[in-house]
Amino acid sequence: MPDDAATGAKYLAYQYGDADRLRVRYETHRRYSVVPDNFRGWVIEQCGVRAGMHVLDVGCGPGTYHTPLIALGARVTGCDASNGMVTEALANSRTNRYHAGLVQASAEALPFVDASFDRVMANHMLYHVPDIPLALHEMRRVARPGARVVLSTNDAGKGRLFELHERAARDCGFTPTDIASARFTLDDLPLVHTMFPSATVLRVENALAFPDAEPALRYYASYQVDEIEERAEDGSHREPLLRRMRELLEEIVAKEGDFRTPKTAGCFIAQV
Repeated sequence: MPDDAATGAKYLAYQYGDADRLRVRYETHRRYSVVPDNFRGWVIEQCGVRAGMHVLDVGCGPGTYHTPLIALGARVTGCDASNGMVTEALANSRTNRYHAGLVQASAEALPFVDASFDRVMANHMLYHVPDIPLALHEMRRVARPGARVVLSTNDAGKGRLFELHERAARDCGFTPTDIASARFTLDDLPLVHTMFPSATVLRVENALAFPDAEPALRYYASYQVDEIEERAEDGSHREPLLRRMRELLEEIVAKEGDFRTPKTAGCFIAQV
């Protein structure tokens, strides 16, 4: 059986070896959110960044938060377990003509000295970390006294698209797994409190509205298609699932005029 879609090294290398699948998801939220999507700007606002502050972006991906942070006058350091993501972040820094310190490193072993950052953020990534409590400990360790820590993630709800995936998987003879992001959701305030007792949680309600099946299918194919127990290393499970999902989505669009699925995200905010 292939490794776990949430934390398995091989699967995460497939997902995050480059930013192609991430770009599909970013573009989906930009184009199809019912309320115009500015989640990144909202998260940065919660960070309360001021000029001269040193910000650590844990699991920085391709560095999508870095340009607005630099614009605020922050010094930015980003780390990611994926060499592909660090390479993408470096390319983005060159394209956008800014400097950010970038290093390949696990959230469970941050290569920074104690109390070295004014702000620490970890955006939609902790559910991929095998040892989440250890990652929280590491973020607490590198945060200075008075620092703010912001951890963004999704609501615990599956959403309509994943519920449709569960139906398609069973129709194709597969066994759906839990959604990968279920490992760390906005319901996990008690876990966050073990390291950050002051943490509170904020939520942002929104939805995706797809006018036809194609964009919903592209979004689904970027990650949810792989959340089955029988996921094949060669990807051969995807074709039947995509075919069945297309049928189900087209039925809904024909009946309802579009396909809508709620999305709730948010963040934990803690003062050290």
